[in-house]
Amino acid sequence: MDKALDRIFKSAGSRPAVTAMSLRRSAEELSITVARQRGIEFTRASSNLPLCVDAAHWPELLQAFRDAGLSIRSMHKQYSYAATSAWSVSIRNNDSEGIADLRGAGAIWQVFPGRIELPRDAQDFDGKIDAVYTWVDSDDPQWAESYRSALAKSGRNTGDSAVNSARFESRDELRYSLRSLELNLPWVNKIYLVTAGQRPAWLKQEHPNLVLIDHRDIFTDPEGTLPTFNSHAIESQLANIPNLSEQFIYVNDDVFFGRYLHPNTFYGPAGQAKYCMSGSHFAQAEDPELPVNKAAANNRQVVVERFGRTTSRKFQHVAHPQRLEVHRELQREMPSRIAEIAGNRFRSADDLSIPSSLAHQYAARLGLGYPTTVNYSYIDIGSQAAPLDFLRLARNRNVDMFCINEVLTLKGAPDRSHLVRNFLAARFPLPSSFENE
Repeated sequence: MDKALDRIFKSAGSRPAVTAMSLRRSAEELSITVARQRGIEFTRASSNLPLCVDAAHWPELLQAFRDAGLSIRSMHKQYSYAATSAWSVSIRNNDSEGIADLRGAGAIWQVFPGRIELPRDAQDFDGKIDAVYTWVDSDDPQWAESYRSALAKSGRNTGDSAVNSARFESRDELRYSLRSLELNLPWVNKIYLVTAGQRPAWLKQEHPNLVLIDHRDIFTDPEGTLPTFNSHAIESQLANIPNLSEQFIYVNDDVFFGRYLHPNTFYGPAGQAKYCMSGSHFAQAEDPELPVNKAAANNRQVVVERFGRTTSRKFQHVAHPQRLEVHRELQREMPSRIAEIAGNRFRSADDLSIPSSLAHQYAARLGLGYPTTVNYSYIDIGSQAAPLDFLRLARNRNVDMFCINEVLTLKGAPDRSHLVRNFLAARFPLPSSFENE
């Protein structure tokens, strides 16, 4: 099964010389020129949000696009609440590159009923949204030596999920997650990449929309707490990122955006964070001692003490919309607890999982967030069903977000790194503007 999938993905994953951003800009320039030549009025809320046209003029504009040789594909319901439909308009000769269905690489046009007074609905959120990634290069010899030294001093068992090497293994996920973000979330403002002073070899030295953040820049006590190998500790310090916007999306590098998504997917009309709850309950987990389940139980205790409410449900492993105000509130209410978590160099029994869980609970109780649903898929690389799951996902173009994760490396388990890389290269063939040429 794995070899058959390799052949499929390799045949689909040839790398074009263009980026999603350059294709989108070319399509926008050409489609705007066509509209102007026909004298058709249009507008847009901002340079990174869709173009908008009156429904009365859409049939004429649609025909004009076709006459100009452009390819027009309908979008799923990812557009302004005021629009009746949205369309991806792209340059047709890109079909031969195997990227015909990457609708985020086209110019997005929204169709509004009646005359457009303003291209913003009362229900739309169109404020500034940043993205935050946390990333580590476990192949870095200096990092690896620090990890081994800290692990030996801790006395922890290497088979423990909290310190297992699978948690740090890189399969180039960050490269493809950034590709998926630039393709499908072109409205994101700044991207902050939080690392242990590391930089991916393929990442451009300078980019106007990407900022590297060293752990030392955000940890309150860097001398006493670093180096750290605990994602919970790093997440507890995200609110200290300089110039971070009030609304920001926290993205693990194993999460990918499967198709174009509007800001309304992540935020409500007043900027409320829209989080995705799982149907699973952490108290019923097969292994309640896993760090993720222990942290969920700790989160529940905080919520009980603060709000007199309980929690039980897990949250899906998707991109997590955040409110900086919520993180600031947590810092004010429990500074000693936050400092304690920051000092845990490995995942520990007293950790809290803040951006992926506790922040959502707080946002709900403070009126700053509420639940939503997305079309989501999850693949555990270590499971026996992984090859079949990859095949299903390869055929599914209607997924909003998906996660490719490995909880624990098992002895004798097949190495599926090549399968992951080939799948991602096929799904996201367009390099991002963040990559070296």
